[in-house]
Amino acid sequence: MNYQAGKETVKTAAINRNGFTFLMALMIIVIIGIMSAFAGKSWTMFMKREREKELLFRGNQIKEALENWYNPKYTVPGVQPRSGIRPLMDLKDLLQDPYSLTPIRYLPQSYAAEFYDKNPRCAPDCAKLKIYQDPITGREWTIIRGNIVNSGVTPITGTQGSIIGVASKSDDVPLKTDFKDTSLENMGSVAVPDYNGAPRSVFANVTSKSSPGLGDKITKYSEWKFIADPKNDHTKIYRSYHEGW
Repeated sequence: MNYQAGKETVKTAAINRNGFTFLMALMIIVIIGIMSAFAGKSWTMFMKREREKELLFRGNQIKEALENWYNPKYTVPGVQPRSGIRPLMDLKDLLQDPYSLTPIRYLPQSYAAEFYDKNPRCAPDCAKLKIYQDPITGREWTIIRGNIVNSGVTPITGTQGSIIGVASKSDDVPLKTDFKDTSLENMGSVAVPDYNGAPRSVFANVTSKSSPGLGDKITKYSEWKFIADPKNDHTKIYRSYHEGW
């Protein structure tokens, strides 16, 4: 029997087996890498979608609170109606009306929650209170100010510079782009008919050459402007963030 030939055959088989095992291990590593990359991308997309939902929810909560603030007929059971419209200079006043002897809240108290200001996503200028926080960036909102107009015609004295809306500071491209038939379909422009029937901005100094929610291309979150609408259509507010994704 040729023992030398037998030993060479066994050695060759062992080398082939080791080579096959190495290739299998390499393929497994590649597959795991692809799956990890896919999982990472899916997780990133999931987190972006959740932040986007939170942006819509918080922005619309503030929008609704602003509409109640500027609505002279807004009342709270057991609380005496307000004497008139006052300018809003700080979002924090929506947590409790400083002009009322009895507490009137336009936003739930959970918006008074304090944040940890060392979050690396937004440091060093993180928002300190939830009411100030844009959930996309973790920083404070862009505050939209204007002059409140009575009946779409006459500016109310002393209201110039009042807070009438908020917007995100993020220039990232959003996932959601269609806001037709929601409270955001006229982003940036709020109009009511005046005495002659012609549409006119209810807030001075707030203009928009386009309406992203009605078909114009939305290219960044900062174009989502949560501006108070005197029509107070809160059903549309609900529809803008509570629908299929």
